[in-house]
Amino acid sequence: MKKLLIALACAGAALSAQAGVVSSLSDGTVLPMTANGGFGIAPQTLADGVVWSSDGERSVFGYSDMFGFNLNGKWQGMALASPNDGYSMMQLAFDKPVMAVGALFNYGRNYGNATIAAYDASHQLIESRVLQINLPDDSVNQGVFYGFRESTASISYFVMSGAYIGATDFTVLAVPEPSTYAMLLGGLGLLGFAARRQRQRQ
Repeated sequence: MKKLLIALACAGAALSAQAGVVSSLSDGTVLPMTANGGFGIAPQTLADGVVWSSDGERSVFGYSDMFGFNLNGKWQGMALASPNDGYSMMQLAFDKPVMAVGALFNYGRNYGNATIAAYDASHQLIESRVLQINLPDDSVNQGVFYGFRESTASISYFVMSGAYIGATDFTVLAVPEPSTYAMLLGGLGLLGFAARRQRQRQ
């Protein structure tokens, strides 16, 4: 029975080991953003089943002119999305929940905190993170990748807010990658082996 419990724990660990805040999604898909330079625009389709929106009246999507992040440098020449103020939010909404999502971020450090959060289809908070980015004031096109990775495809909304937060290179992982399945199968294999040994001893 003890081995059976160990095998169950291994199977659970195979799934839960993937969850939490991540600093990269190398196995994800980058969703390209077209440069358009628009201000105060309506919701935008970033990809099939992925819609960007913001409640900021001065929000930008695809803005590629110079965008300053006070005390954290600037971005120029690469398309970004931002609520473009210190208090509004923007979000990605997914028709089908994803397993992981993230982006390259920067924000104005002297305008307070910038926060990212993941929500499920019922708008229940899965997890959130206050960003910590400290770049030279003269830096250009620098940022830090932040995102969330869950053990199942449970993220329906990715919300970003505060401090003139800017994002580019939105990246998603829609389904578990083969390595996750391999870990799960390994855990289940241990479970079956332990159960078989238990029956043989009885």
